Amino acid sequence: MLVVLAAPAVHAEQIKVAVVLSVAVNIDPTRVDALTQDLAAALATELEVDAVGGLDARRTLPAEGLPPDCVTLPSCAADVARRTGATQLLFLVIVDSGTTGAVRVEATWIEPSSGHQASRAAIELASTALAEARTKFAKAAHELLPDAPLRGAPRARVVTVAPLTPPVTPPITPAAHRRIGLPVLIVGGVAVLALGAAIVTSVETVSHYRACDRDPTCTDADARRGSIRTLGYAADVTTAIAAGAAIATVILYVTSRSRVVIVPTAEGAAISMSGRF
Repeated sequence: MLVVLAAPAVHAEQIKVAVVLSVAVNIDPTRVDALTQDLAAALATELEVDAVGGLDARRTLPAEGLPPDCVTLPSCAADVARRTGATQLLFLVIVDSGTTGAVRVEATWIEPSSGHQASRAAIELASTALAEARTKFAKAAHELLPDAPLRGAPRARVVTVAPLTPPVTPPITPAAHRRIGLPVLIVGGVAVLALGAAIVTSVETVSHYRACDRDPTCTDADARRGSIRTLGYAADVTTAIAAGAAIATVILYVTSRSRVVIVPTAEGAAISMSGRF
């Protein structure tokens, strides 16, 4: 029985991400903490990550807050990662756009160890309702951290495969080969001898006929005429025999075949030969 483990790519270590505020415009700190906490919770719910945000993240940062340009300073980002114990950071710019409670959340992703960073698509919140923020944060989780695996994705599974049986190799049967066997040689020899006899008797018949035709004394009653007819009959018979033997030789050659069959066995292979005439 063969067991195969099939699993999606898994990170060697679980990603730990910190959601921290970079800039807040027209929004009070309490709501900032609530939004960053909700975003961290959405990331941890949707993705295989350990996320921290809100008051838990802010307590680890300097009391005076982060400088506005921290996102552009590798040393500042590295300090935030060290304080929060995170391997990846999401710096947020949160702007309250008016009196209706609409908020725009812009995120910049940073990996301090490599210096890589990228801006993410803004998230628009139409009201102060926490349910709306949590729903939109959950939908945007994978876009914010695209390299993090989805939580609940199929884990490694065991697939049992039936044992492989050796393939059955069909018998190797080469094309049949015609061969000149003893019957072909015998009948062919008869055809050659008969053809020779036919040629000789035909020549003799013609020669005697012409000699008799020039001799006025060679009449129908002459015995020479009888011998000429006998030679002619012999020429016809030997010609017929030669033709028949030649045809038989061709038939025997065409229908004579030898065949080699190779059949795989447990010890190796078995070879057999067969033929017909």
